[in-house]
Amino acid sequence: MKNLTERQTREKEYYEQFAEKFNINRPIDFSPVDGPLLEKERRPWNSYWRTYEIPVDFLRKQKETQKEYHLLDFGCGPGDNSLRFARAGYKVAGFDICEKNINSCKILFEKNNNSEQGNFLVGVAEKIPFADESFEVVVGIDILHHVDIPKAISEVQRVLKKDGIAIFREPVEVPFFDIIRNTKLVRFLFPNKSSLEAHITEDERKLNKFDLNTIKEIFPNMTIERSLVLSRFDKILRKHDNPKSSGLEKWDYFCSKILPSYGLFGGASVIILKKN
Repeated sequence: MKNLTERQTREKEYYEQFAEKFNINRPIDFSPVDGPLLEKERRPWNSYWRTYEIPVDFLRKQKETQKEYHLLDFGCGPGDNSLRFARAGYKVAGFDICEKNINSCKILFEKNNNSEQGNFLVGVAEKIPFADESFEVVVGIDILHHVDIPKAISEVQRVLKKDGIAIFREPVEVPFFDIIRNTKLVRFLFPNKSSLEAHITEDERKLNKFDLNTIKEIFPNMTIERSLVLSRFDKILRKHDNPKSSGLEKWDYFCSKILPSYGLFGGASVIILKKN
């Protein structure tokens, strides 16, 4: 790609290295999100599950129309999420700044007999390589905090069809907890510097209130669901591969329903945008 900004160049170089960690021959594990994908189980208290639930619900409501529905995997990485959305019934397109990731997507869809369901291109969020009003749904998982938000969200608005939706799962700033997170002791115990091992790039940052206001200016019909208040401690208290639902996540969810201001302390968000 030509004419990349300095930030985009750094991100591209990072993900060209990170892509080496992805084993294209490994089988994709669908079990972590089988619940929402196969409509077997719901976990609205888990931001990742919720990010799958919303597009699956959207597709289910449209099934009687007997038409294809197109989903854009916004920053698709090596394609595992794209394959999951194809399994749910979408015709999936994706873009990524990393050419190795795009090659992985194509191989992954071929190996899983989904070649007709996928279309993947090298590109950047600030200039999405697809035509106007191409998609009913756009989904991005942990990607907006890597990009130029005003430009990227304007591009989302451009490629979405009328009455389409965009869903983004993103980390967000919580000043009270972030001050503690960035103390020397906590950073020593849980490093947050740029590294391949921690999957942290040099330029990424959590979304702040100014970013959220910018998004709302472009998409006035915006809803934010926040989570990860006390459940942020699951990182210490639970094994990362524990398939069971988190009790602390449930607690956060029900507390935020009773006391909405509780959710403002949540460090994860599901941002839902609707194009009228």
